[in-house]
Amino acid sequence: MKHHLTDLAYDHCRKIASEHYENFPVGSILVPSDKRKYIYSVYAFARYADDIADSPTLDKIEKIRRLGILGEELLKIEEKNPASFRDETKLIFEALKDTIGAVGIPIQEFKDLLSAFKQDSEGMLYENFDQLIDYSSRSANPIGHIVLNVFGYHKEENGEMFQLSDKICTALQLTNFWQDVSEDLKMKRVYVPTDNMAKHKYSINELNNKIENDNFREMIKDLCQMTAELFKQGIRLPELTKGRLKLELRATINGGRLILKKISEMDYRVLSKRPKLTTFDKFSIILKAFK
Repeated sequence: MKHHLTDLAYDHCRKIASEHYENFPVGSILVPSDKRKYIYSVYAFARYADDIADSPTLDKIEKIRRLGILGEELLKIEEKNPASFRDETKLIFEALKDTIGAVGIPIQEFKDLLSAFKQDSEGMLYENFDQLIDYSSRSANPIGHIVLNVFGYHKEENGEMFQLSDKICTALQLTNFWQDVSEDLKMKRVYVPTDNMAKHKYSINELNNKIENDNFREMIKDLCQMTAELFKQGIRLPELTKGRLKLELRATINGGRLILKKISEMDYRVLSKRPKLTTFDKFSIILKAFK
């Protein structure tokens, strides 16, 4: 009976992943089929928490309350107690519990993700680039750690690998910020640091009014260049891994760098158009990963 429930749980997570993912490496043909279910469960958990943080109908207090309940459910997994949920959310936690046990993922990785979602719910402004790095250490870096765990790598024996992963995951998170400046504004979120605005003589009021002048473009260019440097610092990551993961990491890094390239080719006009990867781009990225 338990195996049947676990199978149902993983299938539920697979459906969530197939319906929603874009940049997250879910179900990639480069991920071996026996490992995909673990990636699905992690994605489903992150998607569920993200939907709470992004909800236009919930106020800040309710978002934080609901995210707190997810934290309590993580504690139950840690203490090997049954989940409280009785709806389909129970399936997400059933799959997550199995994944954590099978792969050996530290529960702290999921707690860090929840911390970042709570921070998004607060709607804070970021004063400098270091604060974005701190946010990314909880919003993105845990995903990299988890993927490495799924492929059998753990921090105790592979410290350098995890450090390089943090550079890449932070770079991917920042790339997503510059890709989604306009989309984030709709949710009253601003990830452009205020000190960077001051440096380029651009104001939060101008950003809210979507003024895309020379100062704005120079500001985004500056942020993209700092992000590109993080990709360079982590570029050796795939070569420390083996097999399909090496290919997956190459493809993920190539995809992030290509988004930065597209932003550059748009002359950093990310308020008027959102850069994204085409189907041709995605095929090219996969082919390039084999070279």
